[in-house]
Amino acid sequence: MDFPKRIKQHKAESDSYAILLYKLRNLGIFRNLTSNDYGVDFEIELVEGEKVTGKYVKAQVKSSEDLTIRKKDSVPTVGGIKQSTLNYWAELSYKTHVIAYAVDLETENIYISKPLFWQAIRLLDGSDKTKTIEFIPHNHEHHSIIPSLFTKIYANSPSLMDEIYSHKMALKNLKQFFDLYADVFHYDYHMPVNELDVLESFLEVCRILLWSQIIEHEGLTEQERKYIYSFAYWKRVTEDAGGEDVSNYIAQKPLKALMPHLLEILRKYETRVFSSKYYWKHKSPTYLRLVYDFPIPKASGHEEISDLGYDQYERSRNDAGFSYFISNC
Repeated sequence: MDFPKRIKQHKAESDSYAILLYKLRNLGIFRNLTSNDYGVDFEIELVEGEKVTGKYVKAQVKSSEDLTIRKKDSVPTVGGIKQSTLNYWAELSYKTHVIAYAVDLETENIYISKPLFWQAIRLLDGSDKTKTIEFIPHNHEHHSIIPSLFTKIYANSPSLMDEIYSHKMALKNLKQFFDLYADVFHYDYHMPVNELDVLESFLEVCRILLWSQIIEHEGLTEQERKYIYSFAYWKRVTEDAGGEDVSNYIAQKPLKALMPHLLEILRKYETRVFSSKYYWKHKSPTYLRLVYDFPIPKASGHEEISDLGYDQYERSRNDAGFSYFISNC
């Protein structure tokens, strides 16, 4: 008598799930979604000190049947991703971060991707071609801790909605940010900041967009680095010095430390949005137009940034205009 034979792919998937669940078991609650195979296998909710946090990610799991380590840069990759799956990941990302794991069945090493939104929308092009996604490369010494650590980081990171909203706010207020920067270094340093609401907006935008960065700057104390995004902290510092509202001198510290980082991350967002313009042309052409209308200057030094204030920021691009820009996508 004969018996049914287990399909090789099914065994690889089953083994991948088992390895992932065992190695990441201390993260929290795993909710199995594999019964509906639409591009997500698990929902992982963090538990910290026996407290269910409400912070979670959705995850797709791939086995070593699909995994390739790219020779030129040792980046792990998985191919054969359908455009419909990429689009599904993108839509889910507006509610929670979607990540992918790749499990090497031979070594039982686990690779993790960054949140998939920006990678997924960059690969969308309206064709029927499958695409290849990338994972974070890491050495054997840190294989055991990186998937767990990064899952926690991503679950605690700002949402995509907050990220895009802050990006829009940064662009819409960019001229005011440059004017504020020039003001605090130009006016009497004992005087309060002219536009306190602009300073508060600047700090809030930086808190979201620079969440993953460690801000190191000459002259900042450990306490100032810890609370660098807090408007209330800088107000309290001014009050402790005998003032009321945040003074120009006090505002100089966070502005000088954060502005170069903000401009750098805004240039990265510009690249991200432009490299995924097919998606944004159909999803939100107004967002695409906003990014196009506010080119980010390459300034990074204090004097260069100071010179951008008082209507010196140039918004023009040396190309054929927005209509032409989106016509070939």
